[in-house]
Amino acid sequence: MKTSLPPKLVFWWHARSSRERTILLVWSVTVGVLLLWFGLLAPLWQRIATLEQRVPALEAQLNKMRARPVTTQRTASASEAASGDLRSTLFGVLAEKKISAELRALSTARVEMRLPELPVKEALDLLDGLRQASGVRVAVLNVKAEAAPGSPVRLVVELERTP
Repeated sequence: MKTSLPPKLVFWWHARSSRERTILLVWSVTVGVLLLWFGLLAPLWQRIATLEQRVPALEAQLNKMRARPVTTQRTASASEAASGDLRSTLFGVLAEKKISAELRALSTARVEMRLPELPVKEALDLLDGLRQASGVRVAVLNVKAEAAPGSPVRLVVELERTP
């Protein structure tokens, strides 16, 4: 039998009786299976179950936001800024709400916005408020969440002005 194990370990293994080797082998396999189960599979299945519960609720909330019509009633500053670029408009709306976000203009009608960590509900309410205040729509939504349910999420959103 050719092995790549260190010679001392091979010598120690062969010095054990057949019964001891069987017991050690069964014990090692049992510990390995338990480590695989509790270290990898159980947390993975728990995370999948959590996401199976959260994703439909978030999709329903997003669909509800998309179905709601944009109100034409806007503040004076938002309607004045509508003639300018979208980044300025969003910056003004966020400043009114006292929220800081990283805004990067992709074009005059499209902006990438990186929001600070917020709970999911607050983040989606903020996007809905931006949609109503500035007449934008969410073109791309990227959500990064931590493992714990209800923990804050990081959003990267591309917003574009609707014609």
